[in-house]
Amino acid sequence: MDPGRTDKRVIFRRRVAVPKASGNGTNREFRDLFPCWAAWRPLTGRRLAEAGGVTDGIEGAIVVRDTPRTRDLTVADRVILDGRDMALESVPIGERSGWLTIKVSRRVAGST
Repeated sequence: MDPGRTDKRVIFRRRVAVPKASGNGTNREFRDLFPCWAAWRPLTGRRLAEAGGVTDGIEGAIVVRDTPRTRDLTVADRVILDGRDMALESVPIGERSGWLTIKVSRRVAGST
Protein backbone atom coordinates (compact mmCIF):
# COMPACT_ATOMS: atom_id res chain seq x y z
CA MET A 1 0.00 0.00 0.00
CA ASP A 2 1.18 3.48 -0.84
CA PRO A 3 1.50 5.50 2.41
CA GLY A 4 0.17 8.54 0.51
CA ARG A 5 -3.26 6.87 0.37
CA THR A 6 -3.64 7.01 4.17
CA ASP A 7 -5.54 10.28 3.97
CA LYS A 8 -8.19 9.75 6.67
CA ARG A 9 -7.59 10.57 10.30
CA VAL A 10 -9.32 7.97 12.49
CA ILE A 11 -9.65 7.60 16.26
CA PHE A 12 -9.88 4.16 17.81
CA ARG A 13 -12.01 3.85 20.96
CA ARG A 14 -12.37 1.21 23.69
CA ARG A 15 -15.07 0.61 26.30
CA VAL A 16 -13.87 1.29 29.84
CA ALA A 17 -15.45 1.25 33.28
CA VAL A 18 -16.15 4.78 34.56
CA PRO A 19 -17.29 5.45 38.14
CA LYS A 20 -20.87 6.72 38.43
CA ALA A 21 -21.35 10.28 39.65
CA SER A 22 -23.21 8.94 42.68
CA GLY A 23 -20.14 6.93 43.66
CA ASN A 24 -22.07 3.65 43.57
CA GLY A 25 -20.86 1.30 40.84
CA THR A 26 -19.57 1.99 37.35
CA ASN A 27 -20.80 2.75 33.85
CA ARG A 28 -19.17 1.35 30.72
CA GLU A 29 -18.52 3.89 27.99
CA PHE A 30 -16.19 4.31 25.04
CA ARG A 31 -13.05 6.42 25.48
CA ASP A 32 -10.44 7.42 22.90
CA LEU A 33 -7.48 5.03 22.60
CA PHE A 34 -5.34 6.69 19.93
CA PRO A 35 -5.59 8.50 16.58
CA CYS A 36 -3.84 7.32 13.42
CA TRP A 37 -3.88 7.74 9.65
CA ALA A 38 -5.87 5.26 7.56
CA ALA A 39 -7.05 4.60 4.03
CA TRP A 40 -10.80 4.04 3.50
CA ARG A 41 -12.11 1.37 1.13
CA PRO A 42 -15.92 1.38 0.86
CA LEU A 43 -17.50 -2.02 0.19
CA THR A 44 -21.30 -1.68 0.36
CA GLY A 45 -24.06 0.55 1.61
CA ARG A 46 -27.40 -0.68 2.92
CA ARG A 47 -30.06 0.37 5.42
CA LEU A 48 -30.54 -1.60 8.60
CA ALA A 49 -33.15 -1.54 11.34
CA GLU A 50 -31.28 -1.68 14.63
CA ALA A 51 -32.25 -0.70 18.14
CA GLY A 52 -35.65 0.59 17.03
CA GLY A 53 -34.28 2.93 14.36
CA VAL A 54 -33.06 2.85 10.79
CA THR A 55 -29.35 3.33 10.22
CA ASP A 56 -27.09 3.32 7.20
CA GLY A 57 -25.28 0.00 7.14
CA ILE A 58 -22.13 1.32 5.53
CA GLU A 59 -19.50 -1.34 5.29
CA GLY A 60 -15.93 -1.00 4.26
CA ALA A 61 -12.37 -1.48 5.35
CA ILE A 62 -9.74 0.79 6.78
CA VAL A 63 -6.09 0.12 6.15
CA VAL A 64 -3.68 1.18 8.91
CA ARG A 65 -0.02 0.59 9.63
CA ASP A 66 0.74 -2.61 11.52
CA THR A 67 2.01 -1.33 14.89
CA PRO A 68 1.87 -2.68 18.46
CA ARG A 69 -1.12 -0.36 19.13
CA THR A 70 -3.11 -1.48 16.07
CA ARG A 71 -2.31 -5.16 16.75
CA ASP A 72 -3.96 -4.74 20.18
CA LEU A 73 -7.36 -3.80 18.64
CA THR A 74 -10.32 -6.18 19.03
CA VAL A 75 -13.84 -6.41 17.59
CA ALA A 76 -15.12 -4.92 20.87
CA ASP A 77 -13.43 -1.61 19.94
CA ARG A 78 -14.87 1.19 17.80
CA VAL A 79 -13.42 3.68 15.32
CA ILE A 80 -14.43 7.24 14.44
CA LEU A 81 -14.09 7.82 10.69
CA ASP A 82 -15.19 11.16 9.19
CA GLY A 83 -17.24 11.82 12.33
CA ARG A 84 -19.04 8.45 12.10
CA ASP A 85 -18.86 5.91 14.90
CA MET A 86 -18.14 2.51 13.35
CA ALA A 87 -17.75 -1.02 14.73
CA LEU A 88 -14.72 -3.15 13.99
CA GLU A 89 -16.03 -6.28 12.28
CA SER A 90 -12.71 -8.09 11.89
CA VAL A 91 -9.17 -7.41 13.03
CA PRO A 92 -6.69 -9.69 11.29
CA ILE A 93 -3.43 -10.96 12.69
CA GLY A 94 -0.51 -8.82 11.52
CA GLU A 95 1.45 -9.98 8.51
CA ARG A 96 4.75 -8.99 6.96
CA SER A 97 3.27 -6.37 4.64
CA GLY A 98 3.32 -3.75 7.40
CA TRP A 99 -0.41 -2.97 6.97
CA LEU A 100 -3.63 -4.17 8.63
CA THR A 101 -6.94 -4.20 6.75
CA ILE A 102 -9.75 -3.87 9.30
CA LYS A 103 -13.36 -4.39 8.22
CA VAL A 104 -15.80 -1.88 9.73
CA SER A 105 -19.56 -1.19 9.69
CA ARG A 106 -22.09 1.24 11.18
CA ARG A 107 -23.78 -1.38 13.37
CA VAL A 108 -24.86 -0.48 16.89
CA ALA A 109 -22.30 -1.31 19.58
CA GLY A 110 -22.78 -4.60 21.35
CA SER A 111 -22.71 -5.12 25.09
CA THR A 112 -19.16 -6.51 25.15
